[in-house]
Amino acid sequence: MKNVLFLLILTAFFACKRDEELPLSLLPGRIAMHAQNGGSSQLNLKDNTHTPFSETALVRWSHDGSRLCIIDYSDGNLKYSIVDAETFVPILKLNNHDNSSLCWSPDDKEVAYLEAYDSSIVRVDLQTQEKRVIHLPGHYLYNGGIDWSPDGQKFVFIARNEINTESSLCTINADGTHFTTLVTGPFNFPRWSPDGTTIAFDNISNIYLIQADGSNKREFIRQAFNPCWSADGSILMFTFIREETWTSSKIDIRAREIGGEQRERVIYDSNSISDWYPVE
Repeated sequence: MKNVLFLLILTAFFACKRDEELPLSLLPGRIAMHAQNGGSSQLNLKDNTHTPFSETALVRWSHDGSRLCIIDYSDGNLKYSIVDAETFVPILKLNNHDNSSLCWSPDDKEVAYLEAYDSSIVRVDLQTQEKRVIHLPGHYLYNGGIDWSPDGQKFVFIARNEINTESSLCTINADGTHFTTLVTGPFNFPRWSPDGTTIAFDNISNIYLIQADGSNKREFIRQAFNPCWSADGSILMFTFIREETWTSSKIDIRAREIGGEQRERVIYDSNSISDWYPVE
């Protein structure tokens, strides 16, 4: 009798057990990847088409997906270039001095990139090519990624205090006013949620979420970095560290729901994510 009861309970458990894998139908668009053994590539999530690029690093898509920022290694200059996302025909080459980080304005009319050596944000109007330079106040240096808020009013980025060498997640208005430190720590790769309420960022090997005003910092997933948001803000795609030793690591790209059942899916093995254009 006990065996029969146990079997009935076990059968009911598996009958009610949810599907823990995140459906691929919830993951549209394209992702830019970088392989552990070198080289960039693009993955089309709809048909699983994989396109490698031997001398080009894919950096970030415009919000409408029509243009792409790349780094062209072929001539050794390591400059950011804006290209057509389908044909890769060059549109504009930016005269950046280092490849710290780059983001697009919400209307895709501008890009902003960091000049770490000059400790400045450079805003570039893509039509007029006019530049506007924003310097950090006081003794802070730019020290990591950057993102533009969905309302176009602020940047979020990583800065380092020259005096105590502490690194912080910071915001500054798009006109260079109202510099604010949200939280201190060894952070990188900040990304604003589509609704502007939340910022995702990584802390060496863990991904955190924090409210845009600096409140409610919480850990989202361990052994992960480089978070990218879905279009509706319900899913994060990221690089996951499957195994790490003193001499090597094994990684893959995964996606996970932020709320609900937090279903997850492995997207691609032995690659890290650079960007996700989450629209068909």
